[in-house]
Amino acid sequence: MPTSPAASVVVPCRDQARYLRAALQSVAAQTFSDIETIVVDDGSTDDTAAVATAAGATLIRQQNLGVSEARNRGLRAATGEYVVFLDADDELEPDAVRSGIAVLEQRPDVWMVARCCVLIDEAGTELPTNCSVPDSTDLYREWLHRNLVWTPGAAVFRRGPMLTLQGFPVDVGPAADYAVYLTLARLNRVVFDDRVAVRYRQHGANMSRDATRMLRAVLAVLQREQLVLPEQYRAEFRQGLRDWCLFYGEEIIQQLRLDIRAHRFGRAQVNAIALLLRECRSLAVMHLARKLRRVARGHPPAQVEPGRFSSIPDGPNAPNLRSAERRS
Repeated sequence: MPTSPAASVVVPCRDQARYLRAALQSVAAQTFSDIETIVVDDGSTDDTAAVATAAGATLIRQQNLGVSEARNRGLRAATGEYVVFLDADDELEPDAVRSGIAVLEQRPDVWMVARCCVLIDEAGTELPTNCSVPDSTDLYREWLHRNLVWTPGAAVFRRGPMLTLQGFPVDVGPAADYAVYLTLARLNRVVFDDRVAVRYRQHGANMSRDATRMLRAVLAVLQREQLVLPEQYRAEFRQGLRDWCLFYGEEIIQQLRLDIRAHRFGRAQVNAIALLLRECRSLAVMHLARKLRRVARGHPPAQVEPGRFSSIPDGPNAPNLRSAERRS
């Protein structure tokens, strides 16, 4: 009777066959060999299935249900004690699986180990990256302000507890991984290891390009978290809301400036403005007042650099916003 592998790498993929081959090659190149690879084809229209099959991965096909459903489908199919959720456009470092398992074996009370990433461009060339190491004495506090795991492939999970938690929530869009990290940190079931575990690809289809969608998703996660928030974190929670509004709100405002100057104004822009006024009112008022002062003084419009935020990691993955706020 065949034995189960020690680890499972689940790769959700929706029309990213052009990156999938490199992702699967990075799994095959692991220094730890007792791994099963599962590709969940989330309704792709490209040759995702052919790439996965050629690489020898277990292929699961489903209609397009979204990345959370794809990860959860892979989680249910996995048989390894440990699970890595690798996005199809990312690549694991050679020792990513072995080093993550080693940490978890030393800490049987822990359900997840979080690690750092290095950014790469579309062609795979490394980009300048600064992985700030959090205060490990209170990771829940840190996670309320920012997402310490830039992409799920940087973490290794115990499969059993993830099944108990029912995997990734499907009602918070692209911030589902953030919801999981907050839960595990609140339960004190996560540790942070500062080694680099994954190469995180930046390209035009990253979800963080839509800052309005990302802000809405992050706020939905925090609203859920507020229902179970320990009393001693009330002030941190409120500051976290301000930090996330500052991070994604600035992106939204910069994009609105570009859109208006390009005479693009429709439902998307109206929705973005409505979100800012509803959830990030102080930031919106600050920018409006700044604009009015410039007009009153006869200054030309502030210059906006296209693509200014293109190197911000897929989200929600804010840097240390408390420092950014102090600099502004």
